[in-house]
Amino acid sequence: MRQWVRGVSIFLAASWVSPALSLAQAAKDSFPQFCEQWMQKLAERERRNQSLIEWREEAGQVKGTYIGYSSQHQCVYKEAKDATPLGKITYLEVRYEKRGATRQEAERNPPQAVETTEVTEIFRFAKGKWVY
Repeated sequence: MRQWVRGVSIFLAASWVSPALSLAQAAKDSFPQFCEQWMQKLAERERRNQSLIEWREEAGQVKGTYIGYSSQHQCVYKEAKDATPLGKITYLEVRYEKRGATRQEAERNPPQAVETTEVTEIFRFAKGKWVY
């Protein structure tokens, strides 16, 4: 009987978790997946940007630019006592340029990075999900 009571006591102690602690744990556990999904959204946006390039003629060449994103990124979960869980994603935004004598040639040519900007986005965890 004593062993059963001890087992029930341990179970009850282990199963009771404060709402703030469980919220923080849910946030921490879900952030890596959210981060990867965010980067997938950026990859989709880059593909869309490539399909919407506005080509223009400049100095005897056809030129088009679009915005892309590095695949390298950093995901950092930030937990503070009595505060909303925060997540930070850092990546590079790249402005690419494609050039050629004709539009067809420019489309075939590999893009050249002409500008790179480090981007940091901060997200909060509320009502059980990451908010943006």
